[in-house]
Amino acid sequence: MDKTIIYAQEKEPKIYRKELIELLFEQPYSKIEFVVEKLNVERKAASRYLKKMEEIGILTSQKIGRESVM
Repeated sequence: MDKTIIYAQEKEPKIYRKELIELLFEQPYSKIEFVVEKLNVERKAASRYLKKMEEIGILTSQKIGRESVM
C-alpha cells in the first residue's frame, strides 16, 4: 500500500488522496458508489478519480452487467 501511495502521489498529485488508496485496498473490487461514500465526493469526482487510477495503471476496469467494477 505504501508503494501505491507514493506512486499515485507522483503520477497524479492533483487527485491523490490517501483515503482513496486505502479504499482500494479495503475494497479490491471498487465501484463509484464506494468512492462517493468513503470520500464524501460527488459521483462525477469519484468517477474521475477511478479513471485516473486506471490511466496510471493502479486499477483495471471490467464491465459486469450494466456496471463497471474497478
